[in-house]
Amino acid sequence: MARHITFYLVAVFVFGTITMVSADVPKDLMIYLPFDEKSGTTAKDLSNSKYVGKLKDGAKFVGGKVNNAVEMVGGKSVVTVEDFNLAPLKGTNQITIGAWFKVIKHNQWDGVVSIEADVAGCCEFRLMLNQDNPPKPFWNMGHHKDRTGKFVFTMNRWYHYAMTYDGKKARIYVDGKETESSDENVKLPTGKGLLMVGAGEKPGTWAMESGIIDEVFVSNRQLKTTEIAKVMKEGLITTAVAPKGKLTAMWSDMKRHR
Repeated sequence: MARHITFYLVAVFVFGTITMVSADVPKDLMIYLPFDEKSGTTAKDLSNSKYVGKLKDGAKFVGGKVNNAVEMVGGKSVVTVEDFNLAPLKGTNQITIGAWFKVIKHNQWDGVVSIEADVAGCCEFRLMLNQDNPPKPFWNMGHHKDRTGKFVFTMNRWYHYAMTYDGKKARIYVDGKETESSDENVKLPTGKGLLMVGAGEKPGTWAMESGIIDEVFVSNRQLKTTEIAKVMKEGLITTAVAPKGKLTAMWSDMKRHR
């Protein structure tokens, strides 16, 4: 009897150990909002910054591209992250901003991810859709210089959308492929700011009329094309779990030797 009890305890310990999940959080990741909550009005940041996103004006959790996402309705919904720290950009003068999105209704400029820097005034970082129907990429990189691309988005379809800056040139990526670029040659603003999901300038301004946004992230370096494609396919934070076959084999072996 005692031998059987000992085996049971060891088996539970080993089972728990080999199935433990470990997360690898990139050091350059400034914020990561997967929006995987099922309900409520706040969203967790899974980067080391541990920000809190606040769902406002009808924004709500729904099924998304990767698990859950946040839905924008009525042309006024937004998720805000206050006191967003842009200081990590000082040492690199690089940035990458990205997200999955699906637009359902569109008649104006629609914000996907934007950051307003307190010291700069307006429209420093904007990853948006322009007013055309169907829409095209629209962006600002570090200063209020509006850019419009040529790629045409299709309604009711998921896209992975990102923009990068290497200190000189901004690049736009759709589904892991570079579609547009612009020469900027600016020093990126730092200090505090307001990060917004679903708005383009300030909460309620150029808000996505109807759509879903998922997997929002900001990094303080320029991700290369291969890295953006990997993020699109595999996600931002990798986890390690013992393979199911290996787990079964270990469990069977333990049973044979009890």
